[in-house]
Amino acid sequence: MLNWNTVLKYIKNRLSLPSSFIELNDDQIRDCIITKTIPEFSQYYPDQEYTTVLVNNQNYRHEFRKNWFYFFDEENLDIYGIKECYAGLEQEALTGHPLYEPMTFSSMPWWSLDVFKSRFLAPFTRFNYTFKFQHPNLIQVLPGIDANFAILYEREQPHDLSRIPNSLKGKFMDLCLAETKIVIGSIRNMYGQGQIITPFGEINLNGDVIKQEGEDLRRELIEKMEEDSMPSVVIDIG
Repeated sequence: MLNWNTVLKYIKNRLSLPSSFIELNDDQIRDCIITKTIPEFSQYYPDQEYTTVLVNNQNYRHEFRKNWFYFFDEENLDIYGIKECYAGLEQEALTGHPLYEPMTFSSMPWWSLDVFKSRFLAPFTRFNYTFKFQHPNLIQVLPGIDANFAILYEREQPHDLSRIPNSLKGKFMDLCLAETKIVIGSIRNMYGQGQIITPFGEINLNGDVIKQEGEDLRRELIEKMEEDSMPSVVIDIG
């Protein structure tokens, strides 16, 4: 599991001057990543979480819009959208959906037929709900719903980094490095012409080089993430 110690060590090992000094301390680097990098990364690779809407609780009901409900993230992270909604089993019961899986091979055809009939009838029942996300944390339900329901939604990655997928750790740490390089490079460019004067002569801080490296790395990563987020397209040539 990714953690802040790993990320900070990765950044500092690639940014330090020979004296092991960089212009930002750990807290400042962490704030920079939380403010800029995590929201940017989450736009392409959001976290997913579940929550419940209590329709008869006034905290969840919109002040004046009917069939609009608030839902809340326990960590108060930004919400990007809704993946799925799960209402009660009224629709399944009304349309005759089988309650249990088939126990034998011989019962499989009849079970499959009952499932097909239930799915065929579902769009024509009053329990065929339509859910629509309304920014920042509202859901509109049509038609009206009287029972509590659950939501699977997309949100910003948690700030403790615990939900960054293992397969994306490298991209995330590189994006953190890119953003930190941009900030560090901008700071170093503020020292005269990007140099500091010491009793032993001038030391070139290479702020412009570091900033450009960060911008190039960030641009390359964004392009890769945009490619990853594009839906797969299958072309059938017959």
